[in-house]
Amino acid sequence: MMTKVAKERGHRRVHAALALCLAAALLGHGGPAEAQDGEEWRAIDIRQEIRTHFDRLPYGWWIREPELHLNTYEVEVHLPDWWRGNPTSAVNNLCPERQSRIWKVAKILTLRPFYQKRPWPEVDCRR
Repeated sequence: MMTKVAKERGHRRVHAALALCLAAALLGHGGPAEAQDGEEWRAIDIRQEIRTHFDRLPYGWWIREPELHLNTYEVEVHLPDWWRGNPTSAVNNLCPERQSRIWKVAKILTLRPFYQKRPWPEVDCRR
């Protein structure tokens, strides 16, 4: 049989444990927003990340605004009419590198070349 003093100590321990849990929750320790791999967490604007990736396109090339279709981000890449080569192969070389922040949000990035006023076969970039 527990004495009154033992019950009070047990209640204090429970209250202390609950207070620690509440403090940890308020501070965000162990929550889903906690950074992985020691990297500072911040929200990723995927469309901005994609636009930034394509900022270095060759002269005359441009992209339309990235779109989300069925959990896949799609980018239409426009090549100038004077350009010569295989547009599908050229666009394949534009896939983001493995460590790109794009892959923290997207699993697939589809690149659709548009050359000489028509679409060409698309390329799926994957992590």
